Amino acid sequence: MSWRHVAATVLLCAGCSLQVLAVLGLVVMRNAYDRLHYLGLAGYGALLIAVAIVVRESFSLIGDKSLMTGAVLALFGPVLAHTTARSLRAREHGDWRARIERHRERERS
Repeated sequence: MSWRHVAATVLLCAGCSLQVLAVLGLVVMRNAYDRLHYLGLAGYGALLIAVAIVVRESFSLIGDKSLMTGAVLALFGPVLAHTTARSLRAREHGDWRARIERHRERERS
């Protein structure tokens, strides 16, 4: 058993553990806003799985694609969470800035 095999196994287990925690968080949380916090965790789990594939397979076609997929998920996960939260807020309140402006006016007075 080589060091690459051990490192890939450890990274794969860590990535899968993060994915399981993200799914459990999505299932347990009651509010959609609380569920969004676990979306970013899934992106980092995917990145760890991608790094495990690169460690195991080296930089090849499959390794490069997995690394790119993991990086895209980790980088754009927070953007997706922010956009989803803004969309939910707009659906609840009409305009996503509506209650923010009222709150700022109360703070000034």
